[in-house]
Amino acid sequence: MKKILHLTPPDINNGVYRYIFNHMKYMDRQEYRFAFLTKNPAGLQNTDEFRKYGFPVHALCSVERDDPDGFRKEIVRILGTGYDAIHLHTSYWRGFLIEEIAMELGLPQVIVHSHSTGIDVPGQEERMGLLEKHEAFKARFGPQYATDLCACSEMAGEWLYGKQIPKDSIHILRNAIEVERYHFHPQIRKEKREEWGLEGRLVIGNIGRYCYQKNQDFLLRVFARAHRRNPRLFLLLIGQGELLPELKRTAGYLGIGDDVLFLGWQEHVEEYLQAMDVFCLPSRFEGLAISAVEAQTAGLPCLMADTVSRETAITDLARFLPLEEEVWEEALIKYPDHFCRERLDERIAESGYDIRQAARSLERLYD
Repeated sequence: MKKILHLTPPDINNGVYRYIFNHMKYMDRQEYRFAFLTKNPAGLQNTDEFRKYGFPVHALCSVERDDPDGFRKEIVRILGTGYDAIHLHTSYWRGFLIEEIAMELGLPQVIVHSHSTGIDVPGQEERMGLLEKHEAFKARFGPQYATDLCACSEMAGEWLYGKQIPKDSIHILRNAIEVERYHFHPQIRKEKREEWGLEGRLVIGNIGRYCYQKNQDFLLRVFARAHRRNPRLFLLLIGQGELLPELKRTAGYLGIGDDVLFLGWQEHVEEYLQAMDVFCLPSRFEGLAISAVEAQTAGLPCLMADTVSRETAITDLARFLPLEEEVWEEALIKYPDHFCRERLDERIAESGYDIRQAARSLERLYD
C-alpha cells in the first residue's frame, strides 16, 4: 500500500478538496491510502468523505515564518510515521521548507501541485506584497525541491514554476468530474424550476467561493444593468466565503435584492445547473475551474472572463469576455429564451475530464 500525505488549505469547500475527494472515490483504496495535513482538522473531520473513508488527519500547528524550528520538528515527526509521498497542493509560494524537509528525509515522492494563477487576497497592498514574495521564491525554485511537478493547467504551471522549469517536465492533472452526474435532464430542469419558483425566468448562475478571486461583485453590477433592460433575468449564486455580507449589501444597494438568490455551499450542484440558463465565471484569475467543467457538461452556455485559462474551453459552449461591464451586459441580454441543450458526455471524457480516466492517471503518478 502506498501512503500519500496531502498538504491542503484550511478552507474545506474549495477546488483542492473537490479534486482530491473526486479522485479518492475512484482509486484503489487497497493500494493507495490518503492522509491529510491541514490547519483546519476539525473542518476536514466534519466532511462526508471523512465519515465515509475515515482517513488520518494531522493538525499543522506551527507557522513556518514565525517558528521555523518548531515547524521543522512538527513536519519531521509527521513524515516520520511512514509516508511514501507528500502531495503539496498550493496556489502561490510562501516558502519551500516542507519541500526541503521531505527531500532531506529521502521521501520517495515529493509532489508539488499548482491549483491557481493568482493570489486571492482583496487588499491590494497585502496582495502586492505577497506577489513580490511569490515571484522571489519562484525565481529560486528548482528540481532540488520536488521529485514531481504538477498543475491543473498549463497556465497554472507557468504561474508557480517559472521559465526555468521546462514545460514538458510538468504533469497536467485535469480537474476531472463524474461526467454522468452533470449531463442535461429536461425533466429534472422542469421539476427544479417549478420547485424553486423560477418558471418564466432566465436564470444566470455562478458557483464559487464568495471571495476576491471569483469577482461576484462584478457579476452583481453587470446583472443589475442587464436586469433593468430585461426584468425576467434572475441571478443564482452558490458558495460560501468572507465576502458574502458585503455582496448582499451590494445587491441591496443596486436594487436587485428580490432577483438575486445567495445560497450556501451545495452538495448537489448538478441539480442547480439543470435549472440555469447561462453560467457566468467573471473570475480575476483561475487555475482551471471545476465549476466551468461541470457547467459545460450540463450543456450550459458559459461566459468566462478572458483572465481564465483558455484550457477551460473544453466545448464550444465557452466564450471569453474582457472584464468590462458593458460587454457582459450585452452578452446577457442577447441570450435566447430557449437554448437547445445537448448531452456532451463523450466530448468531455475525450478531453480528459472523466474522473475514472483521471484517477488512473493519478495512480500512475504515485507508482
